[in-house]
Amino acid sequence: MSSPEPVLLRDRHIKYWLRCAKTFLPAAYTSNDSNRMTLAFFIVSALDLLNLLESKIEASERDSWANWIYSCQLDDGGFRGFTGTKIGPELRTAENQHWDPANVPATFFALVTLIILGDNLSRVRRRECLVWLAKVQRENGSFGETLGEDESIEGGSDLRFCCCAAGIRRVLRWSEEMGAKDLDVDRLVAYITACQVGTIGQDILCSAKANTDV
Repeated sequence: MSSPEPVLLRDRHIKYWLRCAKTFLPAAYTSNDSNRMTLAFFIVSALDLLNLLESKIEASERDSWANWIYSCQLDDGGFRGFTGTKIGPELRTAENQHWDPANVPATFFALVTLIILGDNLSRVRRRECLVWLAKVQRENGSFGETLGEDESIEGGSDLRFCCCAAGIRRVLRWSEEMGAKDLDVDRLVAYITACQVGTIGQDILCSAKANTDV
């Protein structure tokens, strides 16, 4: 007996995502409060995919969401994951700034969400963000998540952060004229390539090497 064709329960999706956008998030998300920027991305993108962003959300409310995202931007580049770590410019110092760091995934989600909201990114500190981003790249080409004390790179080294970093660079349109250090793209590509596993990955590597030798 064949399985029935899957059906998108559109009305339930609409009810759920409007609830997330306009009221409190479900209790299960409480532990992810520090990832509020990530949650905001999924809510806004879901509303956009369901064609609700303009029909159900007032322009003033969309503007307030964009303003909240910008409130998470740091003067020295990048975006924090939520305002709970915000120290404030009058209290922020070189000694305590690592407690309120820019975050690679949060920065990517902030930029993409602004684009979905129709923002022109004119308030983004592009150069500062790119300078910060280059500092989060490790010697092996991978990316961490944040900068800790003494600008040490902290966080995991999996490909999610590499994806976010490449996305940030693409959105901000790095160029030599910006006067900001670029990512080491060759090392990033090498790191991604080295993450391939299994026979398929080995076949790809062997094919690439053969083409290079030719």
